[in-house]
Amino acid sequence: MKNVLKRSIELLNLLSDNSSISSENIKDNIPDYRDLNEQAFRRSFERDKNLLRSFGYVIDYQNDKWSFDKGYTLSGNSIFESIRKDNYANNEKFMQTYLFLKRYLSSGNMIIDKSEIITKVIKAINEKRRVAFDYLSEYRKIKPQGLKYFNNKWYLAGEDNSTIKTFNLNHVKNLRIGNKSELFEINSFSFPFSWQDEKYLVEIIIEINKDIYEVNKNMFTHNVIEDKISENILNCKILTNDNIGLVKFLLLCDTSIKILNINNINEIERLLDE
Repeated sequence: MKNVLKRSIELLNLLSDNSSISSENIKDNIPDYRDLNEQAFRRSFERDKNLLRSFGYVIDYQNDKWSFDKGYTLSGNSIFESIRKDNYANNEKFMQTYLFLKRYLSSGNMIIDKSEIITKVIKAINEKRRVAFDYLSEYRKIKPQGLKYFNNKWYLAGEDNSTIKTFNLNHVKNLRIGNKSELFEINSFSFPFSWQDEKYLVEIIIEINKDIYEVNKNMFTHNVIEDKISENILNCKILTNDNIGLVKFLLLCDTSIKILNINNINEIERLLDE
């Protein structure tokens, strides 16, 4: 396992330093791949990509028809980037801790094979990008508004032709994120999911180092409805439907965050006890 983690860190470093890189360059630049034949390299590379997907990192092959760029690109790596640049951080320990947190937060009933789609959806929501996907034999292009785990399933709320609709992620295939960001606004009050009322909506006020918030904010979908900054300390009111993601965020930032107020503490305590 130690060699696998070491190779995965090398792969993250390589992809983080290059916006697009070919499989030939990946093989040449990572020592454990270099002496493998093509078939063995492909098997190892696919295993490593699957491991990184379990951490929330998405490695996609891109071929932009409007330019000549093509190759593998990395997303979902904002947390790793901050750790990698910290001279005092231990990359291997970070990866092991992240894997432990993922396993700890995944209850026996939770669907955990949606990590790649969820990573892309969270990125699209937080950066206000459109998404397109196949859904029950139809092609959809929507403005994503929120993500919710409910009754052992993940659901996406999105604006489709000016109407808020709910999509079961079990039926979402071939999801792609649009290139342009900041295309629309998100108003959490406009989309309580169809099965719930406002009691499921969590409003929380936190105090946190601004840089730590920026690094970890993509852990969950949310709206910042009030905020103020003083000496790099962010005091903000957050509204979210993504309670599982909020719990992950709170655990990850445990030593650096102060919760000033929360309106739905029973729901958060229930998730922590699972």
